[in-house]
Amino acid sequence: MNDLPVQSLTAIATLVAALITAAVSFVSLTLTKEQKTSEFRQAWIDALREELASFLAAARAFARAVEIPNTYGPDYKDKTALRISDDKVGELRYQAAESFCKIQLRLNPNEPEHQELLRLLRRAINEQNAMLINKASIEETMKAIEMASEYAQPVLKTEWERVKKGELPFRIARNWVAPAIAALSLLFIALVLLGKFKP
Repeated sequence: MNDLPVQSLTAIATLVAALITAAVSFVSLTLTKEQKTSEFRQAWIDALREELASFLAAARAFARAVEIPNTYGPDYKDKTALRISDDKVGELRYQAAESFCKIQLRLNPNEPEHQELLRLLRRAINEQNAMLINKASIEETMKAIEMASEYAQPVLKTEWERVKKGELPFRIARNWVAPAIAALSLLFIALVLLGKFKP
């Protein structure tokens, strides 16, 4: 009663082959697209790391540059070993501002970790401004910069873990669709070989 005519078996085989081909094409397209997305995410992480390093380095150097006149008073320029030119100070301030803007544009305002990182970076900027205006100690500024630096590390690690795991469609295609295609193909072959479909 399980016997099927040759025409039916051929039609079933053609249909199964077409479905498998379509599924394989879908999986291949998904994997290719998600691989590209992962590459873009990796490039984003690398750029964010560079921009954070640029901001933090400039912020530290700027704070040190401001500390010198705060500590030694208006005659600090006579102390050549400590002197940092006004042009260099301006460059450091511009570098920090530019890097902060790039970081702000890269981060996702809807992710709590990104919001917190931005808050810590802004706090470092505010402490720098307060130090500059009030001729205050460098300690609070350096503490704020260090807190931002420490918080940035797990944020970057979390993003890297996302890259390693792959995007959700990639994981679905890899872990579910591809094995399902293989299982269905093997099942069909097994049914044919076991004689469930006979000409």
